[in-house]
Amino acid sequence: MSEYQDRPTAAFTLSVIGLALHAIAALYLVYAVIYGSSFTGGGMFTSTTMMGPWMMMSGAPWSFGFGGLSFITLFGLLIIGLGVFGTVWLNTSDPRKIRSGATLVLIASIISFPTMFGFMIGSLLMFIGSLMGLTWQPIRRM
Repeated sequence: MSEYQDRPTAAFTLSVIGLALHAIAALYLVYAVIYGSSFTGGGMFTSTTMMGPWMMMSGAPWSFGFGGLSFITLFGLLIIGLGVFGTVWLNTSDPRKIRSGATLVLIASIISFPTMFGFMIGSLLMFIGSLMGLTWQPIRRM
């Protein structure tokens, strides 16, 4: 193993962790819409005026009035798909693919920020990972 880094491993690692959080959030949201929970108004915090763990989510785009399960599924697949392609390309040694992969991860993280998809920390980790991938330079050997 060489002492020179031929790929941005820190950017890749942060992006994979953020992508895993997005996948967990997508599974939770689909479960919440199908079976109901405090997220969809079926739990302890049923009123939109009550303060609860999901107070910021009331009236969000994934509520039942905006398409429900089909919207969540398509939105989740879009974010996770962009993230998977981007993280796979971040793990190559080709600088052009690394830039393209970092751009895809950046787009996925920006799309998911307003909806707090990925428990917000997933979006933040993907954002930081993509910026690290965009600014990464391979070390030139003498």
